[in-house]
This record gives sequence, structure tokens and C-alpha cells, in this order.
Amino acid sequence: MKKLQNILFSLLIFTLTFLGLTAFSFPNIAYAQTTTKTTLKVALFPYIPDSAQDQYQALLTRIESEFESQNSSIDLVLKPLNPEEEGFYDINTLKQWLSNSTSEDGYHIVEIDTLLLGDLVKANVAKVWNNPENIKDWYPAGLDAVTVNGNIYGIPHLLCGHFIFSRNDKVVKTKSVEKILTILNSITPDIPNLGGDLTGSWNLPALYLDAWADTYGTKGINSALSPNLDPSVIKSFKKFAQNCQVGDVNPCFDKYGDIDIGAEAFINNQVDAFFGYSERLNYIFKNGINPEIKLSSLPLNEDSNPLLFADALVLRKDCDNACQNAANKFATYLDDPKTQEWTLSSKDAGENAIPRYLIPATYSAFKTKSLDKDPYYKTLEKVIKNAAPYPNSGFPEIRKTLKQLILLELQP
Repeated sequence: MKKLQNILFSLLIFTLTFLGLTAFSFPNIAYAQTTTKTTLKVALFPYIPDSAQDQYQALLTRIESEFESQNSSIDLVLKPLNPEEEGFYDINTLKQWLSNSTSEDGYHIVEIDTLLLGDLVKANVAKVWNNPENIKDWYPAGLDAVTVNGNIYGIPHLLCGHFIFSRNDKVVKTKSVEKILTILNSITPDIPNLGGDLTGSWNLPALYLDAWADTYGTKGINSALSPNLDPSVIKSFKKFAQNCQVGDVNPCFDKYGDIDIGAEAFINNQVDAFFGYSERLNYIFKNGINPEIKLSSLPLNEDSNPLLFADALVLRKDCDNACQNAANKFATYLDDPKTQEWTLSSKDAGENAIPRYLIPATYSAFKTKSLDKDPYYKTLEKVIKNAAPYPNSGFPEIRKTLKQLILLELQP
């Protein structure tokens, strides 16, 4: 009996020793079995300058590696950026991205133009973003853009608006479109005053809403989403559009639909002024030789009351607690002033790269060293201070009708 006890005791000692050695040799086995990384799939808005001209590889690589180094428990998977992709303005595609399995072509977060936000909420594929951080850092236009029925459905990241680019100080200091056209006529009477894009079922109605806001103010802008075009707004808008005329044709209705061509016309002094988004500065400086370009908010009547697009991060409806925790961390990272600074300043393309001149939706971004010393960002900061957002409901379904009606009024 005693011999049997000794044998059993020896076996016990051996077993304990073996287990101890195993645990010592593989100390992370138990830990690895109980902790797993949270995968966060994100589709970022792709319509931004490719400053490094590498199909955004350096930009995406830095975002992913930098975020994961700060959040080791999260595996960030970013959708490749492709400005040719139309899915970001197709409501059915957006609904699929926010509802399909994330193991296939679904995403936990999609950065959208908030023009479509109301439709996603109505389709019940977007989740209320509970207790978002740093709301006080958001510009009012961004906060209003992500709010539907009193609930916040997104984190504003970037803002965008229509601007006029000129080499003349008087043009950018004038808020009246009538006075601007008079100035341009007096400077170079033989050269068309304007170049820019008056095509597209998104762009043209948005410009009409701009003209409405410059006529009546930004309050009640939703009433402009009507097939009954306002005569006063159309009168001013038509006068503006006619200043693109070149002989018997108006390239703003077709040729300049390719915004690079319109910008080239401005660079080559074929038009006095160019209108477009602020990020066109990136293209103009890459391809132009005159650094003395000025810009200001585009006036389309006797005042300038800017309307802004907003790009915002939106959550899928079934985002669970782990997903929400990861999403909050990513949103905080993306809007962090340090992240905003290097992305807007094109640091992914090198220290001396041309800034993207995208507009941040946060106050803190403008206080960073690179943006604070940039005169163009000083201008952008002033423009967006009291700006309002485009409506986040009602625009998509009426845009095509508005485009046709506006074209009938504007064209000779």
C-alpha cells in the first residue's frame, strides 16, 4: 500500500512539474485563448486629393499602422480609396455596406456625405452614435449635419463648400456676385469671367441651394428642395452662369464637368476666375505657376451665406458593444488634431507636399502648427465659422428633377 502511495505521489509531482514547465515555456497560451482582437472594417470617403499619387497607399498605411499601434486590441481594415467608385452616392450600395456581413462586403463604419444620412436612417441601417466624444470640438455645421430627429447618427470628419478662386484681391473681398462680375469685366473684358462645373444631378442642385441661401439666408433651406424654383434665385443664378459663356457655347454646362479642365482653364488664364471646392487648390498649385491665388466663399446673389457638405462616420445598425468601443476609438483618432494635421497637410506625401486643402470639421485642427500658419486655412476657418450644412434629408430624391428644371432656366 505504501509503495502504491509513493508511486501515486511521484506521478503527481511529475504532472505538476510538467504543467509548470509547459506554462513557463508558453506563458501566453492561456491569455491568447481568452483575448481576441476586435476587427473594425471602415470605408473612408474617397473623394480627396491623392497627394502622394500612389493611389492613397501611404495615407491608408499610416492611418492603419498608427491607429493599431495606439490600439493594439483592434484590427483595423480599411477599404481601398477609389475616387472612380460611385457607391458612396448610391443609397442601395450604402445600405448593403451597412447591413451585409462584415466577413463579406459589409463595413462597421462608412464615411458618407450627410446629404444621404436621412435616407440611411429611414432605411434603418444606421445606428444612433451614443455619447460621442468631443462634441464641443465640432463646428455647428458638422453637428447639425449628423443630427436627425434630435439624435446624433455620425461623427463629422470633413466639411466642403463652394469657393471662388481669383488672382484679384477685390474679387475675394466682395460678397456680391453682381459686383464680382463687374470687377472681372473691367479687368479683362475679352476673357470669360468664370470657369467651373454646372453639370451633375448632385452639384447643380447644390449650387441652386447655395444661391437660395445667398438670397434668403440659411434658415428654412429645406424649403428650397422644391420643383417650384424661386424666380429671384434663378435670376441671379442665371446671370452668374452666363459669365462662363465662350462665344456660342457655355463650357460650364458640359466641358467643365471635368473639373480638371475648368481648373486648367483658370491656370492658363483662359478664364478670370474659377469656382469649385477648396481642395481644388491642391490641383491648382500642383499644376500652376502662380502662387498668388486668392479664394473666398462663392457668392451667388447679393450676400454670401455658405452652405457646407459634411463627411461623417456612420455606424451599422447591429454594431455591438465591442464594435462601438472600437468605433469610438477610431473616430477619436481620425478627428484628433494631430491626425487631422498630417492628413490635411499631405504629410503622407512628404514634408514639403502641397496640402490637400480639405476642410476639417473640428476647431482643434485649425489650431495645429501647419494649419495655423497657412493663409488659405485662415480663410477657410473664417468661411465655415457661421456656415450651415446642406439638408441631410430630402435632397437625393429630388436632385434629378431639380437638375432638369434648373438647366431649362439657366441655358439660353
